[in-house]
Amino acid sequence: MDYRYKNIMIYNINSGYGKLISENIEGQKSGKVFLVAKSGLAYRDMYAELYGVDLDGTSRMFATIAGAVSAATVNSGDTVLVLPGHTETVSGAAGIALSKAGINIAGLGSGRVRPVVTFSTAITAQITVAGANQKISNMVFDLSGFSAVTACFSVTATDVWFDNCEFVISTGTNAPVLGILTAATAARFKVTGCRFVGPALSTDTVTACIKHEVGIDYEISNNYFTGKMTQAILNATTILGGLIDSNRFVIATGTKAISVAAASTPFIANNRINVPSGTAPIIAAAGFVAGNVYSAAAGVTAGTASTI
Repeated sequence: MDYRYKNIMIYNINSGYGKLISENIEGQKSGKVFLVAKSGLAYRDMYAELYGVDLDGTSRMFATIAGAVSAATVNSGDTVLVLPGHTETVSGAAGIALSKAGINIAGLGSGRVRPVVTFSTAITAQITVAGANQKISNMVFDLSGFSAVTACFSVTATDVWFDNCEFVISTGTNAPVLGILTAATAARFKVTGCRFVGPALSTDTVTACIKHEVGIDYEISNNYFTGKMTQAILNATTILGGLIDSNRFVIATGTKAISVAAASTPFIANNRINVPSGTAPIIAAAGFVAGNVYSAAAGVTAGTASTI
């Protein structure tokens, strides 16, 4: 039979494993593709058919992110696609351990249809990122499931990139101490196009949405921070270099949005900041600070903009 003129899919390595489909979705050009969908999720069975089992018996469909990552190959361009509507809960230390280098984890969908990971049960609830060269994109992380979680993310690897993710820092009661915490080994750490959101009134106060320590050549740009927090970005140990650019801050408590160690030398530029009070929304004694605009109160008159 000549299939060229038939509107059907022929089962083969590309279509059966979903490789061509994933290329259309993600622009993926190399490596294997794994799917994550919890049991009972709509269309799970359909996707399971499209992404068949490898000849060696390796599954391409998993119920958890950790399961899919465990099947991936280090630095081979593998992608983990997390389906719309998927949910998971992180309830303890290393609740999800992203320890394999070179994995691309991408959520599918938009708004709250995107995959949602909730941190709950204990202050130790945490995702660890110990594998280098990983990108995590288009995911929703609800950090408000338990009060005073020490640090929802622990990043110890180089070249880790969060892009287009949403972090719910509070819903009015619980909030973590830290959202993302990095170690000295987290060189070239990036957070771009993300949202850190919570209400102005909350029982808990976030110390910092991002606490980046020591890792060189970092970039935090084009993000939005709003809610009750002491500051959005904190650096407590000297870092030479780095970029904090074009972010938007609406801080509901305290007097600052960005605070870096006295000898750190980042370039802090083009940010727009609202703080409840004060005239020093950026603390950076040795930093290169230019083109930032802030207001120190609500209202057109009270919050008259100043440039630093």
